Amino acid sequence: MIAAFAISLSFANAQVEQINLAQVTGEFTTTSLSLEEGQYQFNIANTDVDHEVGFVLVPKGKYDAENHIKEAYVTAAVATRKTSKTKIVNLKAGEYEYFCPLNPTPKYALTVHDQVETVNLVQVDKKFTVQALSVAEGAYQFEISNKGIDREVGFVLVPKGKYGAENHIKPAYVKAPVAKNKSSKTGIVNLSAGEYEYFCPLNPTPKYSLTVVR
Repeated sequence: MIAAFAISLSFANAQVEQINLAQVTGEFTTTSLSLEEGQYQFNIANTDVDHEVGFVLVPKGKYDAENHIKEAYVTAAVATRKTSKTKIVNLKAGEYEYFCPLNPTPKYALTVHDQVETVNLVQVDKKFTVQALSVAEGAYQFEISNKGIDREVGFVLVPKGKYGAENHIKPAYVKAPVAKNKSSKTGIVNLSAGEYEYFCPLNPTPKYSLTVVR
């Protein structure tokens, strides 16, 4: 799964988050999304499909045209190697699915949370200042700060003992590498009960425990 890249823009005194989604033949490259309640605009790119594509967003399981969220239609069909935007979509907490019937693609999960807790973690040279965490099950976003390190740092979260890239929890990647004395947020991570570890291979740091309890 490739994480969607998101930025924020000011729109009518509110924050509208931009979600970039790319299509290749028969699929989206981002295969799930987890977001907070809020206003979103989806940018749909046609990477290599040799005909026009589109975008459909619906409440989970409701695929008929009358249930399509009309604001989420692209404003123009997306030609090969082009991008088109949707209108602004106000998403409330719940379960949704997105797909393209023109490609056609599978249907992908989009979860909107009404409450997301932010966990702040600071890195200094070769370590995190918080060296263990225990949290309840739920939706989290990590904010990673680089305190005085003369290079960019990042954040990796994995199930305990599973360090290969294929086991990285991709939504927990920071949205941008964290430069000296800067911070960057991850995507939203849905944490179920279990044992995890976090670390930074760019610093590099030890591996620290994160316990999620019911």
